[in-house]
Amino acid sequence: MTIHPDRTTPASDRFHLGGDGAPGRRPLARETITQVLDSDRRREVLRCVLAADDPIAVRTLVARLADAEHDPTVGTTIHQLRQRIHTSLCETHLPLLEEHEIVLYDRVRNLVAPAANCSAFDSLLEFDSLERPIAARLE
Repeated sequence: MTIHPDRTTPASDRFHLGGDGAPGRRPLARETITQVLDSDRRREVLRCVLAADDPIAVRTLVARLADAEHDPTVGTTIHQLRQRIHTSLCETHLPLLEEHEIVLYDRVRNLVAPAANCSAFDSLLEFDSLERPIAARLE
């Protein structure tokens, strides 16, 4: 009988993190920075990714965004809102951030982590008010 060691490893060991501004970092065009920061959802994703110690699950991002955006007076259920947010993250926001090497997006494991250009947004996000609810900024 063959005994296999425990194959479960921490997420940070399975998923390469690149948020330290490693040598692969390339300068971003002003238009790219503007495009990234122009979306409240992308800014919130960046805040979450920058604040996390390990890769963050897409479902966690969806839950945080849905909780912030949910307005009980609107006829949309939280489930419907989460579905819309999940779709927009997976089809629009995360691919754009990945394309510009801002995040690493593992579609198989549904994990997001900082990439080479992510740290460039840390100081830019400081100027954005963290106290305004995201729902107010989406209008």
